[in-house]
Amino acid sequence: MASYRVAPFDSVHALGVVSINYARFELTHVWMLAAVGNMKERQAAVISARTNPSDRVKLIETFITHAEWSDEALAAIKHYLKAMGILTTNRNVLVHSNMVEAWKDQTAIYSISRKGTTNIIRSSLEEIRQVADDLNEYFDFGHMLSNYIASEVHRAALEAGMMVVSKVPPLPPMPFTLILASVQRRRPETLF
Repeated sequence: MASYRVAPFDSVHALGVVSINYARFELTHVWMLAAVGNMKERQAAVISARTNPSDRVKLIETFITHAEWSDEALAAIKHYLKAMGILTTNRNVLVHSNMVEAWKDQTAIYSISRKGTTNIIRSSLEEIRQVADDLNEYFDFGHMLSNYIASEVHRAALEAGMMVVSKVPPLPPMPFTLILASVQRRRPETLF
């Protein structure tokens, strides 16, 4: 443990859980890309490693158009993709920002955007934990949905240890969204 305090301990711990759960959730990007694109997991892993999450969404959306889907399966894939955007944004906001103790039971999270604005979030410990919990829930959902698509839609042979899912898993609620407040800062005058 550090000999200094960077932010409230519980918030720092929750941020660590967010980071770990996002790494797990990213596995579902590979599995969904493989399942929807009807390719081997290793092929999807190579593509996923060379693309960012928004490009993965675009690829999956493209692959959707090249197969026939039941309304239920299509709705589940679109639900996953929408949640993927929210979860990725939440993770990026938390992981690429500075965290400091702020108001009573609140943590201030801030960063500077590429446009020079300061993005600020006043977040409770419960909200940071909710982001971590949502990532965990969507890991499970993405895992089940990708296995359903691979085995029931594309009739892929089940591999040893593969989860058997015979129907579209229930859609979890949409993830909690962290709300940014942008504060415009004056840019420094040119030095020349």
